[in-house]
Amino acid sequence: MMAFILVLVLLAAVVSVAIVLALRRRFTIHLDRLDAEIRKSSAALSWRSDLPAAVVALGERMGARVESVPAFAVFEQTGQMWQMPGGKPRDFTAKQIVQVGTPGFLWRATMGPVIVADYFIAGTGGMEVMLLGAFPIARAVGGAAADQGEILRYLVELPWCPDAILANRSLVWVVIDAKTIKVAAGAGAARGEVTFELDDDGLIARASAPSRAYAEANGRTSARPWRGRFWDYQRIGGRLMPMQGEVAWGLETGDFVYWRGRILGWRGSRS
Repeated sequence: MMAFILVLVLLAAVVSVAIVLALRRRFTIHLDRLDAEIRKSSAALSWRSDLPAAVVALGERMGARVESVPAFAVFEQTGQMWQMPGGKPRDFTAKQIVQVGTPGFLWRATMGPVIVADYFIAGTGGMEVMLLGAFPIARAVGGAAADQGEILRYLVELPWCPDAILANRSLVWVVIDAKTIKVAAGAGAARGEVTFELDDDGLIARASAPSRAYAEANGRTSARPWRGRFWDYQRIGGRLMPMQGEVAWGLETGDFVYWRGRILGWRGSRS
């Protein structure tokens, strides 16, 4: 009898593992399709001729290439994320691909047993969180809040895609003063605008948006100020970009830094 029960337990374990692997593979295929969708846009790009001089100077300082503009920026990251103020940080590793000619990206991260995908593809924003890459923890795809949130992420991360500063014709730039530049993209309720603050070297040190949808502890969402900070500029892949950055929500109790990361490798790509 005990032998029979043991066989049943082993069979159940094998079946469970097979189910997890099958579900994980399905999610991986889904993310690979999103990646393929991003890479469809590979038409030759060129610098815009309608940009303010201060924006052109910013792109040039950061090493944007006029002779051969890449279709994508591809980079790896490592860092930490916090789920709530005062919570325990979770280490992550991630790979991201960012479109240069139009707002679009796919961020694939692993945090222990959790796999996270954050993206803006073909005008739709989304975030999917899966335990073991198989079981949904959170999912938000489409809608004005998700679309605007991911557009804002694309804009804030332009320091890691400097060629887009000069080649992305979807971006609307406004120069406020010698150290302040605004950039916007999107339309209607999904439109996002970010303000960049430059340091004494004319490089992006801070970024901010007046509001982005924030998930409160009670399960509701609210519009909260959203801020980013960049530092440790180095030459990588022929560009000058910040090797480190962090993003925070503005809460009543102060800034809640929920993401802090470091660039491990970067390259411009045509495919």
